[in-house]
Amino acid sequence: MTDTATKSQSVRLLLTMSQRTSGLADALAQGIDADKAGSMPTVDEKVIHCNHPKFVFGHLAIYPQKIMRALGVEPGEASVPDVYSELFEAGVDCQHDPDNTIYPAYDEILEHFKRSHKAVQEHIATLDDQALASAIEGEGNERAAEFFGTCDAMGLFMLHDHFMFHLGQLSTWRRCFGLGSAMG
Repeated sequence: MTDTATKSQSVRLLLTMSQRTSGLADALAQGIDADKAGSMPTVDEKVIHCNHPKFVFGHLAIYPQKIMRALGVEPGEASVPDVYSELFEAGVDCQHDPDNTIYPAYDEILEHFKRSHKAVQEHIATLDDQALASAIEGEGNERAAEFFGTCDAMGLFMLHDHFMFHLGQLSTWRRCFGLGSAMG
């Protein structure tokens, strides 16, 4: 965990939020059976369409590299395989995968998720408020630039609000599969 006490206000806020959501994600990942991580719950043999752990963690794994690119730097350790865009990009439907033939292995997805978030947190820790408040620029960032405007706004949304939305989905999935609360 990065020490935030001596950081600028925006950096401190982004790191605090990102570290907290990453900690919650770690707690929610505990106890998930890798063989069931691509399955959706079923009731009376009817599949309940919802996002499963493979999709949630894979989807969240792609955003650190987007943030790095918006900041004008190469993603480095925040990079994920190109196939992740095809499988996990916004607007792509989560697929029921009980035979584990559609998505990469759960452990691989989780490793990419953890590594990419650690990398973006480490990079943010090197910045100041001026760098974070800069406009989002660069090829492929047009939608983010239009929606967020600045890197700090994008980072806060992607590393907290968006993150928590999907962790709520994961929490519900856990309950459907008989796993208890990650909070207690």
